[in-house]
Formats: sequence, structure tokens, C-alpha cells
Amino acid sequence: STGLQNRGLGVRAPPLLPVKARSGAGAARGIESFLVPAGEFAGTRLVKGGMTKTSPWQFVQQVRQEVSKVTWTSRKETVVTTTMVVIMVFCASIFFFVVDWFLGIGVKSILGLGS
Repeated sequence: STGLQNRGLGVRAPPLLPVKARSGAGAARGIESFLVPAGEFAGTRLVKGGMTKTSPWQFVQQVRQEVSKVTWTSRKETVVTTTMVVIMVFCASIFFFVVDWFLGIGVKSILGLGS
């Protein structure tokens, strides 16, 4: 067939398997507890397929916890960065305008157009 095809050749990692802990008070009573892999949140539980399931309240708490870890830029840094981007876009537009203008003059002189 023609065109690009999606053959599913992307990198895929299998879900993490739960690790059974057999030590502690739970092991004495025959209760198996699952260790949560690093990076997972407390309050989640593994379900079929390796996905974690949380309640809406736990999800909101986790989102607030993660947002509190974000390092936000100051107003001054944002203004300076925005100003630099606007200046660079202006310089790039002037550069490409001049290059396009000279290329247009060159093409017209080679092809003899605009005489």
C-alpha cells in the first residue's frame, strides 16, 4: 500500500508486577501485602492489567501534592523570557524577509522576469 503506515513499532514497556511481601505481622496471619513500586502513590491498588485505581478524592490529593512540587517561575523571569522570544522572532522575521528579497531578485535576474 502507499503512504505511511502505523505498524505499532513504538517502544512498549510491560506493566510492573506486584511484589509480595511475606514478612511482618501480616505474614504471620497469612495476609499478603503488596509493596508499591517507587514513584507510585499511597492509596492506590493494583487491578487486573497492572493499572492502578484511585478514588476521585485520592486523585485530587495526588494532583495537589504534585502541583506543590512544581517550581514556578517568577513574574520577572516570565517577562524577560517573553521579551527575548519576541525580540528573536522579530530578528528572524527580518532575516528571512531580507533573504527572500535577495533570492527573489536573483531568480528574477536569472529568468529575465520583471524587465
